[in-house]
Amino acid sequence: MQVPEVIINGVKSGQLSSLDRGLSYGDGVFETIAVKKGEIHYWDDHLERLKQGCDVLKLEGLDVDLLKNEVEQLVNSESKCVIKIIITRGIGERGYKPTQNPLTRIVQKYSWPEFSSSYTQNGVKVTQCNFCLSRQSRLSGIKHLNRLEQVLARSEWNDEYQEGLVCDDQNNIIEATSSNVFFEQDKRLVTPELMQCGVAGVMRKKIIEYCQFNNIQIEVREVKQAEITEFQGMCLCNSIIGIWPVASYCERKLSRTAIIDQLMAEFNR
Repeated sequence: MQVPEVIINGVKSGQLSSLDRGLSYGDGVFETIAVKKGEIHYWDDHLERLKQGCDVLKLEGLDVDLLKNEVEQLVNSESKCVIKIIITRGIGERGYKPTQNPLTRIVQKYSWPEFSSSYTQNGVKVTQCNFCLSRQSRLSGIKHLNRLEQVLARSEWNDEYQEGLVCDDQNNIIEATSSNVFFEQDKRLVTPELMQCGVAGVMRKKIIEYCQFNNIQIEVREVKQAEITEFQGMCLCNSIIGIWPVASYCERKLSRTAIIDQLMAEFNR
């Protein structure tokens, strides 16, 4: 198991109280950020979503400048790594009533994961998860610490697939367990709307913006699971993997299209 370098509330290898509400209730938010060639990728976008999550959960008192300094301290001269930021409501007494104690800041640095080159060259295999996501519009989009749904969905396979798509209880495709999904149909892209559940990923946002500025037709809408048979292509994305083309979904072969190649050329550099 990889042990990351950690700064907790400004202290390297600091300790986390067992009374922290992040442990007790998942009362917090997180971001996972790519560092490449020493550059913190899409920092402003990650920070925007982190602050949005804090606003939704009413976590007050985040010192953005201090957080940025701690991230830079861990990155140091590292050319390529993964930074994870966790913000919790801090130490609290027993019970659900939110406290007003200082927030807990946790910054972790991980080595860059090594994925098989075949994932980008040949595409990945994707399954359909049986587990359904709960619909809760107040929490949709943000990366809160309650990830038990993703844990249960990911437990449905071992290593025979690289990802699994997850629906809500209305059979709407929402996302994959740790990535967002785009489909291609007749030379236009379709990605699920995330009004009721799901994580609005930073890479998903950048792809949507890229398509809007480069005359690629894109729809953000409800996507039924039954529609997948009508799509010619599919790709997955997040801040760490970039974009992976999907070679097969539930053993059905999919094409690697020109639009997906264009997106990979832009975002997998």
